[in-house]
Amino acid sequence: MRKEHLNVLTLTSIALVLFAVVSCNSPAEPGEEPTPSGKVVTWFNGLSYTIDLYFPESDSLVTSAYITGDIPNDILSHEDGYIAVLNSTSANVQVFDLESTGGELFHIDFPAGCNPYTMSWNGNNLWVTLLMTSQVAKVNLTAGGSVTLFPVKANPTSIAVTENRVLVGHGNYPESSVTGGITVLDASTGNVIDSISTPDNVCFMRYFSETGLVHAISSTYTGDGKISLVDPASATILAQISTGGSPGYPVRIGSGFTAGDTWWSDAIFFYDEAGTLLDTWNAGINATGLAVSGDTLYITDFGADKVYIADWESRTILDSLAVGDGPQGIIAVER
Repeated sequence: MRKEHLNVLTLTSIALVLFAVVSCNSPAEPGEEPTPSGKVVTWFNGLSYTIDLYFPESDSLVTSAYITGDIPNDILSHEDGYIAVLNSTSANVQVFDLESTGGELFHIDFPAGCNPYTMSWNGNNLWVTLLMTSQVAKVNLTAGGSVTLFPVKANPTSIAVTENRVLVGHGNYPESSVTGGITVLDASTGNVIDSISTPDNVCFMRYFSETGLVHAISSTYTGDGKISLVDPASATILAQISTGGSPGYPVRIGSGFTAGDTWWSDAIFFYDEAGTLLDTWNAGINATGLAVSGDTLYITDFGADKVYIADWESRTILDSLAVGDGPQGIIAVER
């Protein structure tokens, strides 16, 4: 994404010392300091409206590095070193530069009251579900970028974008007559080209470009969570996995995949694209969000205000970080 860059200061010996230990910027007046080099694990705190940064190579935690809008819903990395955060009540998407803490680079507004819910990025445009207006938005994510709205079936709760397809998952709220399913759009025109029948309430979706499949999570939060493995080209479900829980966003891990049971239990599910539930790890925490970097699994626990660091192969919690209020969406960015 093209944007007006913040001035990135040269790292000085003082800055290196500051970030070698846990640091904290004021949420009211965030600093504009350079960040350590290397990969970044970042998450938003849904109750304090802040974003924290963790730098594994230097074991540095920066709390309240950025301030979000009201009720952040989703986070993603759209280019190396840049993240986008979607805000519900503020009805906007913000862009931040991970090279420095401080203010946003820019934000793009959506119609008031539309409740931006989830987003997906395909390298060209950002696509956002607008839950309360039964629309999706195609966003040219540059400073001053355009927003194009397309109508879809009610309750667009989740979204996954490939190079030429947009898959929109539907939930069971707020329009009770719509309970689920996936609408397929042409990414170039926004026209509806197909639909896919699913279990009720498609609450999360993610496209994995390495395998070419979309993983769609359906759950009515009664232990009926299913993971549908969808071929976006043919608009067909290739396999379904019954988890016995209510999993959240899936992530790639080794040669397979994993998803936490969010607020509902301490389970973390491991599965493959053959449609097999390989293992359920009862980790003793509520995995509200997962991110993976190498052999390390990062787990947000909303209620505990912690991010846990785990060895996913041995199913072992190694450490924990005390973070902001209500950590949720988490990603690992390989800068």
